[in-house]
Amino acid sequence: MPIPFSRSPAAFTLIAALTAGLFPGPLHAEDAHDIDLRLFGENVIQGWKGCRTGLWQANRDPAEDRFAYVFYAPIPDGEELPAWVKLGDDVREISRMDIGSADTGMLEPFRLYRSGDGELTVMMEILAQQRSGDGIDIGDARLTFLMDDKFPFTVRVKGFRGCPGTQAESAQPSPSGWHSGLSLGDTVDIDSLDQVPAPVMRAIAADAPECEPENTAGLSSAYAINDEMTLWQVPCVLYARNASSVFAVSWTYSPDHASVLLFPATPGSDPAEHPDLLNATVDPATATVTSVSLDSRGDCGVYEKFELRDAEGETVEFALREIREKETCDGIETDPASYPLVFDNR
Repeated sequence: MPIPFSRSPAAFTLIAALTAGLFPGPLHAEDAHDIDLRLFGENVIQGWKGCRTGLWQANRDPAEDRFAYVFYAPIPDGEELPAWVKLGDDVREISRMDIGSADTGMLEPFRLYRSGDGELTVMMEILAQQRSGDGIDIGDARLTFLMDDKFPFTVRVKGFRGCPGTQAESAQPSPSGWHSGLSLGDTVDIDSLDQVPAPVMRAIAADAPECEPENTAGLSSAYAINDEMTLWQVPCVLYARNASSVFAVSWTYSPDHASVLLFPATPGSDPAEHPDLLNATVDPATATVTSVSLDSRGDCGVYEKFELRDAEGETVEFALREIREKETCDGIETDPASYPLVFDNR
């Protein structure tokens, strides 16, 4: 007979011990029995800046990462509302079910939450916490997600409960939407397509079918995004004066999968995005990629800059920052980065 979790703290410890370490953190579910837990940010918390309980993945920071939260519960008027978690594309509300109290001014070591339909149960274990000027800093905690016919999913988190004033964790993206903060590792040069992971090549063949890396010299590059993700730049097509590249991302925790990244076009353009980029140059320090397309004489053309930023679902995406264009081919060669600005989203 199953132990009633809402009445047995020991059961919490047992389940957590069994499930801890099975999963390193939120990732894309590839099995029907996996819980597809997603990180979220402004897209879910809806700009709430008041009192709250917020838990984010332990290796992320809401002040620097657009998607970091695993659990978020607003606390208006001193009463905690149902918390938000995100599974796949769905934001789920979960309400606290246990009625225990720490009676110490700190959080209880165990808390139990459940969705209104009873399909999702979330167990919270507070492992380390301390008082701060604005509330309670949660230095170490663990969330275990339980659903019928799904594998238990455990994620290590940090967090804060209280009413922050100017806490760093409450920082929000700038009005322009640029809050990347990413940087890449040093360039790793690759001299053969045989050294590019097979999943990356398969993703290019499927999602960028007009790209023909095999008809190039195969010179590629790799950049570490973090310990779990790598950015790959692979040659696509060689022209008389230009060359195009595609970019893909791979994950260490999912070595059989990779994804081609798309570049957004100017708003209103058709198509709205494309997989290849002409004469791409990567700046690892700022995680930006520039593209230069010049006429045959090299004295006019288009300059574009894109920035790599966090995206929902433990991945990254490119965002268009600026476009510069010199329309008049006057025989005078100038730095494309100084062409007249025609689009600015910095």
